[in-house]
Amino acid sequence: MRQIDFMSLRFYAYVFSALLVLLSFLSLYWKGLNLGLDFTGGTVIEVRYSPKIDIGKVREAIQKAGLSSVQVQDTASGTVLVKLKLGESREVALQVLKKLGNAEIVSMQTIGGVISDELRKKAIWSLLVAIGGIMLYLGYRFEPVWAFSGVVALAHDVLVVVGAYSLTQREISLDVVASFLIVAGYSMSDTVVVFDRIRESLRVRKATDLKQVINLSINQTLSRTLMTSLTVLVVAIALFLLGGPALSNIMFAFVIGIAVGTLSSIFVASALMLDIKSKLFKVGLQKT
Repeated sequence: MRQIDFMSLRFYAYVFSALLVLLSFLSLYWKGLNLGLDFTGGTVIEVRYSPKIDIGKVREAIQKAGLSSVQVQDTASGTVLVKLKLGESREVALQVLKKLGNAEIVSMQTIGGVISDELRKKAIWSLLVAIGGIMLYLGYRFEPVWAFSGVVALAHDVLVVVGAYSLTQREISLDVVASFLIVAGYSMSDTVVVFDRIRESLRVRKATDLKQVINLSINQTLSRTLMTSLTVLVVAIALFLLGGPALSNIMFAFVIGIAVGTLSSIFVASALMLDIKSKLFKVGLQKT
């Protein structure tokens, strides 16, 4: 069976990845992030209508009242959640909700600025600790150069996903941050599988060029990578399209992260390791 020479395509992958990262940075600079109540503070109002009302009418009425930074969603118990960011009038929202029908205010919670600042710091630290832990694990299991390459690929994946949220102005909540961590773990798991096969091949083929070994290892794990990624991607797309606003927002990270993570595990991590080894340590590139 003819093998694909992935490493000969790595420079095209570098350009493509660099464009994605650049687009993410530009979007973050110009548009920023649409942070949810967890990070900005605000009010959550839970309402029960009798009889049950169409959630589309609630959204339309809220928007007509001039409340732009508001998220409306239904719950499994049949109630409606209205999330107002800091600065939006709670009184105006309550008036609108009561005009739509027989409304019972089930609960009303306010998230203060101090709590939101603390949650923002914890979210950032959780990402940094996760990346640091992954780097230590890779450095222990493989080599420091491999660990560095894997973490660069991981940072690439997370940055592109965050950039996608910035570009589309989707809301980032604590649930979305958790999905970032899951995407990072999934991407790194795929990278570890490829690295592990490269290490095993190096032990067996000690006289073989590193580039050839990497190509062979990626081809050997390619079917596993594609089947796993496509299976998860199909489920993620189904939930993204049919899961409703709240679940769709979380699944967006999986759809983008799985696609980008598959690309980075094949090209970015392995290719970067090859280039560092060959240029800094003069390992692996023989004339062919």
